[in-house]
Amino acid sequence: MPNFQHIILAILKAMSKEKSYISVISGLVLLAIFCFGVGLFVAHYSIFPYHQVVEMAKIAKSLVQHGEVIGEGRQVKAPAGAARALATVHDADAAIGEGHYALLGWDVGLGSYSVRLHDGAGELVHTWPIDEMSFSDVPQHRQNAPHAMEVLADGSILVSFDLVGLAARVNPCGDAIWVRNGFFHHSFSPAADGGIWTWYSEGTAYGQIQDILKFDPETGEDMVRISFTHDVVTRSRESAMAFSMFPDFPFVPNDQDPRDIFHPNDVEELLPELAPAFPEFDAGDLMISIRELDLVAIISPSGELKWTKYGPWLKQHDPDFESDGRISVYNNSRFRPRSAIITIDPVTMEVTDALPGLEAPFKSELRGKHQLLPNGNRLVTIPEQGQAIEVTPDGRVAVEFNNISSETSKFNEDLVNAQWLPEDFFDVLPQCDR
Repeated sequence: MPNFQHIILAILKAMSKEKSYISVISGLVLLAIFCFGVGLFVAHYSIFPYHQVVEMAKIAKSLVQHGEVIGEGRQVKAPAGAARALATVHDADAAIGEGHYALLGWDVGLGSYSVRLHDGAGELVHTWPIDEMSFSDVPQHRQNAPHAMEVLADGSILVSFDLVGLAARVNPCGDAIWVRNGFFHHSFSPAADGGIWTWYSEGTAYGQIQDILKFDPETGEDMVRISFTHDVVTRSRESAMAFSMFPDFPFVPNDQDPRDIFHPNDVEELLPELAPAFPEFDAGDLMISIRELDLVAIISPSGELKWTKYGPWLKQHDPDFESDGRISVYNNSRFRPRSAIITIDPVTMEVTDALPGLEAPFKSELRGKHQLLPNGNRLVTIPEQGQAIEVTPDGRVAVEFNNISSETSKFNEDLVNAQWLPEDFFDVLPQCDR
């Protein structure tokens, strides 16, 4: 006859174990829910250890994908069919075929950024090392990208670093001639008197308080400074409305929110030689690009608003005055599958595609430059593809630059900026004797 007392005890022990398992599982579930909640809280408020976890994830991804730790945005997947050479001339007859191309990008051989100078046939003739760690005591990673670039006739180069907060003029060997701290950001463009226009901010390139600055490229010293926030935006109720603001907006220091309410990224002077094509404006007027408003505007040297246009471009860069009286714009076309170069008549507001029938559609969401060449071609810089292309008016690619990682790699390195220079541009062709 079975011992019912033993059976009952066995059942109770089994139930006890079952409850123990359930308790453990329940505890683990509650712990997972708690960790998930903490993760959401940390991510929402970007508090410790959010940034550390994000950086670790980026490092792990870079190691898996590239076999080395690569700065964010330094390598991009090359477009399908992209040439696996730094310079490729597809049609020598259609290309400009003279002068020089200067390209600012990551240099695998140097392990830093550089500006490489190619002749009209695409041959490399000189390299300027651009490494902010060689002329700055600000501890930054070697892969920090420069942004603005302007080549000077004496063979020196102006560069700026939007994230580090400095601008420099370097000689043909890459040594600093002068260095200035501060955020000289996004682009440089020449003034009629030899100065250089740029945007400037004390604490960050992406804050509320911004200045339009002209500086002397020889010394780096200020020549003209216009307060964008006070001399332009809030100078009148009408001007404030044009920038989606109000006259007594309480601008706060650059390290406070909301940040990046304007994101200015270009300023261009209407030079005397182009002024006759724009009779509605005056030589010396300034064209500005305000990315966050999809706005291109023209102001007087004192800050008076003369002309505005919102779109059809999205998150645009590099508006230029052109000799036919039109304004050309690099339409990044954020949130769309392709970027484009478009032109607009500032009087009739007629918009046209500057590159109809383009055989190589391109996309660059965040940066970009373009330049109309004397033969009617356009040099288009596509940073998000690590490319620059010289395109004929009917859309054929005459010359293609790819900042290749290697001849076998499917990746291009970062290519920030490209500029074509005429044959007689340099006083003496740059060279480094050491």
